Amino acid sequence: MRMLNIKSLIFSTIFYATGIFFVAAQSPSNSSDTLLDGSNFTPITYTKQPEAFVTVNQDPRIKILLNLKSKMDKEGEFSDRYKIQLYYGNLKQANEIMTSSKEAFPQWDATIRWETPNYKVWIGNYRTRLEADRALKEIHTKFPSAFIFKPE
Repeated sequence: MRMLNIKSLIFSTIFYATGIFFVAAQSPSNSSDTLLDGSNFTPITYTKQPEAFVTVNQDPRIKILLNLKSKMDKEGEFSDRYKIQLYYGNLKQANEIMTSSKEAFPQWDATIRWETPNYKVWIGNYRTRLEADRALKEIHTKFPSAFIFKPE
C-alpha cells in the first residue's frame, strides 16, 4: 500500500513540473519577439477605432403605417378575438338587426358580413371568452338566438 502512495506522489510531482514548464515556455517574453522554434512574430496591439455613425433615410409614410398597425393591433384586427353573431339571413333583416343592435348596445361595434348567399350581423370584439360570455348574457335580453364564435 505504501508503494502505491509513493508512485502516485512521484507521478503527480512530474505532472505538475511538466505543466509549469510548458506554461512558462508559452508566456511571451518582453526582451524578444521570437518563438521557441526561433521564428519571429509581430505582437498585436489593439487601438480604439473611431465611432461610426449611420444615417437612415426613410419614407415618412412608414411612421404613419406603423401607427396604423399599432392601432389595429390594439383594436384586435390581427389577433384571434371572439365575436357574437346576432343574425344570419337576408340583407333587409340584417340591416334592421344591425340598427337595433347599435341602438341597444352602443358600446360595441356592429357590422354586417356577407357570406354566400346570406348576410351575418356580428357585434363586439372580445379578447377573452369570459369577456364575450359577459356581453352575451346582456345581449340575450334583446337577441335570444345570439351566440359566441371566433372568426377565421
